[in-house]
Amino acid sequence: MAAVDARPDLSPRDRLARVEQGFFVLGITALLCLAGAVTTDGFLTGGNVENLLRLSAAFGILAVGEAVVILAKGIDLSVAGVALGCAQATLAFMADGMSEWQAIALLAGVALVVGVVNGILVAYLEVPALFATLATGLLTIGGIDILLLDQNFYSLPASSAISELSSGSVLGVPRAIFVAGAVFVLAWLFVSYTVAGRLTRAMGDNFDTARSSGAPVRPLQVLGYVVSALLALLAGYMTVSVQGSVQTTVTSFDPLLFTALTVTVIGGVSLSGGRGTILGVLAGALFVGVLNNLLILRGLSSPLQDLVRGGVLIAAIALDAWLHPRDEETARSDEL
Repeated sequence: MAAVDARPDLSPRDRLARVEQGFFVLGITALLCLAGAVTTDGFLTGGNVENLLRLSAAFGILAVGEAVVILAKGIDLSVAGVALGCAQATLAFMADGMSEWQAIALLAGVALVVGVVNGILVAYLEVPALFATLATGLLTIGGIDILLLDQNFYSLPASSAISELSSGSVLGVPRAIFVAGAVFVLAWLFVSYTVAGRLTRAMGDNFDTARSSGAPVRPLQVLGYVVSALLALLAGYMTVSVQGSVQTTVTSFDPLLFTALTVTVIGGVSLSGGRGTILGVLAGALFVGVLNNLLILRGLSSPLQDLVRGGVLIAAIALDAWLHPRDEETARSDEL
């Protein structure tokens, strides 16, 4: 009888790996907020908290799209190029007299094309996602800069629909939070309760098994990159709505891309694929938003801020690697 009741003795690593990482991150974020309130003047002011939440909404939306791709054991480095390039092109067309909705529809088409191209390159031509999406991101922002823009800076008209994404509030809550909340809820429903979402996670957990079971793995990969590109477009509009303008060069998307990846990994979406939750992404967005805000309020120099952010990202990747080591089956699958 004792043999029947015996259970395997799990190591501390295995026990931690089974716990939702989002709860840990939310707890750390709460402690970080407490430390900020005690040590930093102006941190808990209404204006600062509202601005923090708006910015967190922008890169949280971007990270949701990234998470959908990473769950399937991919990666999308084009999201920042799509976000900033398409946002700037929209403002450029509006400045030239095109109606706002026509400009949005046109650039939504561009984002859709980028997502489909990413999916085809990765799923059908089997180009490593790391290189394919980095190339398409650079081509997108560089092509838009050369072909569509007359200048390097465009401001957002105050009366535009894009400006309404982050202006005003509903029941005292900034509108940006409702927009981001809708994205998080829809993403959670997709990943948790749809066949496509569950198969996406299964692909990341074991791609060969998912394919041998008859799952449409290639179309699902394309779908993931399309979702990522369209959410990147929305995140770009949210960013320009918060900032009121956008300025882009071929390399200026690096900080936004870095933030999206940091949010995703800190939130517990494993780079090995198949593991992670939308709750974790939400927790990661709040943590990074609070951290960035405190770094700015404390007056740290840009190099020192980059040092802190880089250290946080390395720590998150190391934790992910420790909690979810690559097994033999993972080693036989393709790298990112």
